[in-house]
Amino acid sequence: MPNWVGDAVMATPVLHALRNAHPASRITAVIDAGIQKVLQGSPAPDRVIPYNRNHSGAKAAAEFLRCTSAVRNERSDLAILLPHSFSSALMMRLAGIPERIGYRRDMRGPLLTCALPRPADESGRFVPSYMAGYYLKLAEAAGAESSDIHPRLAFTDADMESAEKIMRRSGMDPHAVVFAIHPHAGYGPSKLWPEKHFSTLAAMLHEDFGAQIAFVGSPAATGIVRRIRDAPPAAGLPTFDLTRCGVDLHLLKCVISRCRLLVSTDSGPRHYGVALDIPTVCIMGPTHPAYSGSGLPHDAVVRIGTECGPCQKKNCRTDHRCMRRISPGMVLTRCKQLLDAEDEQQIPRNGHG
Repeated sequence: MPNWVGDAVMATPVLHALRNAHPASRITAVIDAGIQKVLQGSPAPDRVIPYNRNHSGAKAAAEFLRCTSAVRNERSDLAILLPHSFSSALMMRLAGIPERIGYRRDMRGPLLTCALPRPADESGRFVPSYMAGYYLKLAEAAGAESSDIHPRLAFTDADMESAEKIMRRSGMDPHAVVFAIHPHAGYGPSKLWPEKHFSTLAAMLHEDFGAQIAFVGSPAATGIVRRIRDAPPAAGLPTFDLTRCGVDLHLLKCVISRCRLLVSTDSGPRHYGVALDIPTVCIMGPTHPAYSGSGLPHDAVVRIGTECGPCQKKNCRTDHRCMRRISPGMVLTRCKQLLDAEDEQQIPRNGHG
């Protein structure tokens, strides 16, 4: 599985395609230990093997060998490598899996039994595409053809009850109108929107819709959320911090599914909204929209073109114009358009299947 939350969500169609094509097979997912809760509750993998990538030096080597041994014990017939890394191909080769499918990247071609070229145009130039479809090409090579790019996340009614208890303890009414905002980005500061813009947007959303504003994210987002909530014009409004109250990557599914709207940077929670059919507005700057744009009716992007982008860099080398020039008014307008479209079309929600 991929190593980032959003990529892991966009990889879930692969698991479901494999399950549908091979209902009697055993499917094992190897996933970064820090994001394994993305798959919690999913019926597609029979087993999840967590791989801790946070180690370095001798500990990293020991963890690699431990995970390789765990994979070898599965005695699998085929491996599908969604990341492009050399190490993922090496692990599956050392684990003795006879068939290994992946894209020909990172000098790992000799380690693969089926090495697919990346999508390219007639001139051979790489063509960015939605990652769910990109991953599904690998599943197709394994005999699991599917055109269903809709990501899926799973949780139970008991999970929802746990999430609602946390929301109530934070002062919220989970059954009233809730808008979620995710202002953080683990990839790097280039994906961050100015905090003062988030504060202004929160006030605008509350004024126009009377909604409770829930700030979501990991504890790493707590400092950003505190500054946004304390700054005018958001200060004093009914906003709530859910970044440090026990909402992990699993319960976050439940929280977002309770929301009427999600506004996010181009980061993992954005893909939760897409998977759960929540109207989702992504504020995007340095990344290419083709990689993460699903084309689904509830998935919207606000971005502006700049002469230096999309650069795909973690840190901006100029003045961060691709994010600074996106105004709160532009985002508010897109939110209204998305909500109006959902009301008119009565777009069904995916739920938690």
